[in-house]
Amino acid sequence: AAYQARRHIALVTPYFVPDAALVMALALAARRGVTVDLLMPARSNHVLSDIARGRAVRVLHQAGVRIWLAPQMLHAKLAVIDDTLALAGSANLDSRSLFLNYEMMMAFHEQADVQRFDHWFQREKQSARPYTMRKPGLLRDLAEGMVLWVGFQL
Repeated sequence: AAYQARRHIALVTPYFVPDAALVMALALAARRGVTVDLLMPARSNHVLSDIARGRAVRVLHQAGVRIWLAPQMLHAKLAVIDDTLALAGSANLDSRSLFLNYEMMMAFHEQADVQRFDHWFQREKQSARPYTMRKPGLLRDLAEGMVLWVGFQL
């Protein structure tokens, strides 16, 4: 869906540790002019996933993805693509959730349903602050790499 989006991609996830293929799909979408918004909690209830997400978040931010940090834990999982598709369910945007765990997403194609999900996304985004990229120090970079390698490789 990210490769076929034409106008907008809106994503919500509490834990964002994507694989390289998803990072590439979202970055390419942003670079070809699709507005890509990613909403996640500033701090989730899993510190390791917060550490592990740093590299992907920086790559996407540099590609033009707009990243929003919610002030509270946000446990929703949602993807809205243009006005044509919404996916909602239990899958987080991380490798474990997408390829290892038993997760389920429901696809919505009716325009009215997709618009309702998008309106919900826009309301949730209003309380979030935009992500500000900071270059990680050596310790942060090492920590991100170790957490990714030990905790999120399949």
